[in-house]
Amino acid sequence: MNLPQLISQPGHGPVLVVGGPGTGKSTVALEVVIDRLRAGTHQDAILALVPTRQQADRLRDELALRSGATFAEPVVRTYSAYAFDLIRLAREQGLIRADGRPPRLLAGADQDAFIAELLRGHREHGGGPAWPDSLGQAVGTRGFRQELRQFLDRVSEWGLEADDVEGLGRRCGVPEWGACAQFLREYRRVGQLAHSEAFDPAELVGLALKVLRAFPDFAAVQTGGLELLVVDDLQEATGSQHALVRFLADPARGRRDAVLLASPDTVVQGFRGARPDLVRLLPGELGGDNGPAAVVELTQNFRLSAPLSTAIRRVMLRIPSATGELGRRWEPRPEEGAAAGQAAGTAAGQAAGPATGPAGAGASAAEPPVDVRVVESVVHRDRLVSRHVLEAHLSRGVAYEDIAVIVRNGAQVRSVSRALGLDGISTEVPPVEIPLREEAAVLPLLALLERALVPAAPRVRDPREALADAAAVQSLLTGPYGRASSLDVRWLRQELLIHERAARGPEAEGPAPSSTQLLAALLDGGYTASELRALGTTALPGVRLLDMLAAARQHLEGEHTPSTAVWALWDTARAAEPWREQALGEHGLRGDRAHRDLDAVMALFQAAERYVDQHPGASVPDFLDHVRGQELPMDSLARTGSTSGRVKVLTPAAAAGLEWDTVIVTGLEEGLWPSTGLRGQLLRSDELATVAELGPQALRDSTVAQKLRAVRDDELRQFVTALSRARTQLHLIGISGDDATPSSFLELVRSDHAEPLVITAVPRPRTLTTLTALLRRTLEAGADEAAADAAGVLALLSLAEPPVPGADPARWWGLAPLSSADPIVAPGAAVRVSPSKVESVLNSPLNWFIQAAGGVAPVDFARSLGTLIHSIAEQYPEASQEQLLVALHHRWDELEMPQNWLGSTERERAERMLGRLAGYYESASAAGRSLVGLEQGIGVDLEPRSPGEHPVRINGSIDRVEADAEGRPYVVDLKTGKLIPTAVEAQQHPQLATYQAAILAGALLAPQETLPDDVGVGDNVGAGDRAGLTGLGDPTHPAGAALVAVGTETAKATVRAQAPIEAEENWAADMVADAAELMSRADFVAMHEQGGAAVRCTLPGACPLCAEGRQVTEP
Repeated sequence: MNLPQLISQPGHGPVLVVGGPGTGKSTVALEVVIDRLRAGTHQDAILALVPTRQQADRLRDELALRSGATFAEPVVRTYSAYAFDLIRLAREQGLIRADGRPPRLLAGADQDAFIAELLRGHREHGGGPAWPDSLGQAVGTRGFRQELRQFLDRVSEWGLEADDVEGLGRRCGVPEWGACAQFLREYRRVGQLAHSEAFDPAELVGLALKVLRAFPDFAAVQTGGLELLVVDDLQEATGSQHALVRFLADPARGRRDAVLLASPDTVVQGFRGARPDLVRLLPGELGGDNGPAAVVELTQNFRLSAPLSTAIRRVMLRIPSATGELGRRWEPRPEEGAAAGQAAGTAAGQAAGPATGPAGAGASAAEPPVDVRVVESVVHRDRLVSRHVLEAHLSRGVAYEDIAVIVRNGAQVRSVSRALGLDGISTEVPPVEIPLREEAAVLPLLALLERALVPAAPRVRDPREALADAAAVQSLLTGPYGRASSLDVRWLRQELLIHERAARGPEAEGPAPSSTQLLAALLDGGYTASELRALGTTALPGVRLLDMLAAARQHLEGEHTPSTAVWALWDTARAAEPWREQALGEHGLRGDRAHRDLDAVMALFQAAERYVDQHPGASVPDFLDHVRGQELPMDSLARTGSTSGRVKVLTPAAAAGLEWDTVIVTGLEEGLWPSTGLRGQLLRSDELATVAELGPQALRDSTVAQKLRAVRDDELRQFVTALSRARTQLHLIGISGDDATPSSFLELVRSDHAEPLVITAVPRPRTLTTLTALLRRTLEAGADEAAADAAGVLALLSLAEPPVPGADPARWWGLAPLSSADPIVAPGAAVRVSPSKVESVLNSPLNWFIQAAGGVAPVDFARSLGTLIHSIAEQYPEASQEQLLVALHHRWDELEMPQNWLGSTERERAERMLGRLAGYYESASAAGRSLVGLEQGIGVDLEPRSPGEHPVRINGSIDRVEADAEGRPYVVDLKTGKLIPTAVEAQQHPQLATYQAAILAGALLAPQETLPDDVGVGDNVGAGDRAGLTGLGDPTHPAGAALVAVGTETAKATVRAQAPIEAEENWAADMVADAAELMSRADFVAMHEQGGAAVRCTLPGACPLCAEGRQVTEP
């Protein structure tokens, strides 16, 4: 572009350049610098200031590309970077007291952690400011710290001391300021001792100005050689930054050119104290003998078309102007060709009167350049955003990276980004506004690094500690480095149980550890990597974690730093290459997840390196405390991944200075955008800035209405910034529903004659998933021509690379062939039968199989209570009621019941159960039976009834084995449930009968191979040996069996006895053989009746006989 004539030649002095969005202000800034460089001006004589680091990076890159020059020092800087450099030089020259450490910026997360530490010290040790009672419990919260940081920023910007703040608090009657002044004194005093080399960004500019004013010789050296000052986006400058600009551009301090560019109606840094109103004062403040400084207005727009210009000007008219009409007058971007111009003219008439009928988004050709819509829910909003993105990409050929979605805050950024990812659209988002410690890829590394600090050594855990540790291990297993699913963890628990029980010898004492205890010890020396590998693929997630821990522990034994320790973990994880391939090769959520995880790990490395630089000799525990103490995100300088092919989702602040072909602005609901809540009200920091500038009277003259209007004006400036990022197409979306009202900003964009907005019916976006579903529905509808066409397209989609999910019929549920039609027990192999499962097999083979395959409901409280009662019964097999109740008292906390009426009720129920158990002990003794075995393992083979049948092996355990007066074994199975069979049903009870069949086959003869009761059919598990029982005179002839129910609400335990089964009439063996035959099949029958009695189906969702159940091919 051609530079305005006034600034095209050196010697023009200070010039204020005002222009609306898209008029080329940043281009003017760049061209001025390039022209001066080409004219021979030295790099050191040029300074360009911008408000943010992102903008500085962009201008620096463009300057290097356009000028072809190599820069020893950056020409383009932020205000903070320039001030920091001045302070560094002043420290080196002894103008500012220094402690020998190089100066550094105090990151926001570090400042927040420092403030939190001070407040925590006040709370724990007393002292500190006398905070007003009005603050209540807010002191110490994250929100309070945020308000306190904002207050400290305002104090630093205005160069106030604690005494100044305290005095203003007394004069204005604001007790919060007096308390803040006390905190300010401690904050600065302790800060000077703890980190005197660290500077808060808010105080940098003010301190640099003090140095320049206090030391004229220093100022002359640092600024005397400056020939050109360029300031872009001056409307974003704070009060102190404006003061720095005035100091540098003041003609009285030397003849130099200054080009100051501003767009007062597009401001996104208002929350940081931006002062666009000060722009209008600059011409007078920088004027000389010949009057005010010159003002140039840019009147040609290079971005905005006529329809976009019209809509944006409507909004600008609602903002109080800081410069009159300057910056609001421009010629729209010229259209390409007369036809295009005619189309634009037509569109201009439609600009604020979009198609709003129920037909939905419609084709892109019918969309006006400014499209305003309301939908009825967040789901429809996300669907419409995806549809707009895909319409722009597919119908108009707009690259994904030339499309942006702008929302009001960071929470919406994450929500919209995830919704787009679900539709297969990759997104790029600004650094996520969550602490580094909470990043999904970082949290496991910190946890593993902490574990690596402790030598691996198995230890005994109480149940509550084991539960917490197991949850932590499970989180690591299912995280990005373990890569296990919840089902994988369940299988691993089972494998650990089987391994542990098989390894316990006959001399093992005490109860066997639970799967929770075994999982809790997985990473603490309970297992080696080789032992886990022997368990098969199920244990591979644990192997990966153990390998990482081993590498970290080995590294920590030698010379190390926090950054090298993190690297040892990361390098062993071997996640870099898979994540890189996923980030570059996949679209949607998986690709976005990989991008974000890689960025987070890079940020962790940078945080570790920065911590080592700032704290030489710091240990790994110190670094862990440092990261975990941060509740704010770190401002990372790490470069993020490639943005090609990714839609931008960002806030107005992140979008400032950028442009895209298509922009979608959403989140336009009242209370959200505009967000009209008064800011900084807890400590009244904005009022402090007003009083510091205008005096106490300004506070007394201000009203709530004026404050609300100022907030709304700031929201409007952000809104204008968002709208003006579009070159061709602008979409605006609001929600009108039960809990959301469309933003009033939507009406500002529309013309006065536009039709009222109505709810837009949003069809599904044009994704491959939607297309595949439509084609499949068409194909399933019949064999007409449309179905044939659908089949052809599906065939093409299935052959694509990569194949479109769901297109290949071979992968459709219900149509794919069975993975195996073989019986689940190989020919000739033994069928392992658990006594407790025989009844379920006979009642419904399908339900048994689903449960054996893992389809078991989670353990509820009733089952947990039953487990506890069984454990106490095993530990105290012949105790009195008093002894049992003492045991319950010591172990009740294992159930983690709440301390309320529910907990009391269940505690009383458990006490009654133990009372019935004690009563049974007495009755058994009175009947002449003595206890000879507890949790007695059994494992015995039954001979096949015919040559073609499988061998049968009964495996399990008996709760109690008692000996009658004749020395015969009497089997007792303890029941804690409320439902028990009748006395008649007990005579044929399958579990009791299976125990008797096992005894008849010699299960109680020593030695016997045993397996845990929960081992499934076909499991290939080793077993330990147990000695036979002493005290039995005739161990192969049962004296009978009984169910002892202590969970029924009767005075005594309910006993359901089964008569002894004789060897000559061993009907039980036939029952077990029938069950084994059902368990060994290739298919399993669903049954609802057994022996004429209705049985409630336990798995109705998977049962073909139930109304709830259906096949996957059924609608």
